[in-house]
Amino acid sequence: MTPELLRRDWLSLRYWLTRCVLPSAAILVGILLLFRGLTDNASDLNQNALIVGFFSLYFIFVRGGHLLMIRSLHFELLKKYPEGYAEKLGYIPRGQIRRRNVGFTLARIKRELMLEEKKKKSKRLG
Repeated sequence: MTPELLRRDWLSLRYWLTRCVLPSAAILVGILLLFRGLTDNASDLNQNALIVGFFSLYFIFVRGGHLLMIRSLHFELLKKYPEGYAEKLGYIPRGQIRRRNVGFTLARIKRELMLEEKKKKSKRLG
């Protein structure tokens, strides 16, 4: 896995739209159609639609916030540790990143790079 592939496949706006927004919108429309078929009272339909719509938007925005935090971590690693980050990311097979949490993987890589940098500094000092 390269940083460019990670950005394209997992940290892009396209990924957020196809994996978060579109499924949430499809589920929201399905639930609203189900409510419309089951509920005769317009007031109950509006109340249920408001509740389901709120939780759908909440999920979309929370997941979008997570994606923004992971993207900022990715760009920070690219800026601070360009060679080490690409090397550590290269050890992760392309299909294996799906089984892992991307944010956790990047945080683990950052921790390893920080520890390596700390060891290098301590060796230089003495």
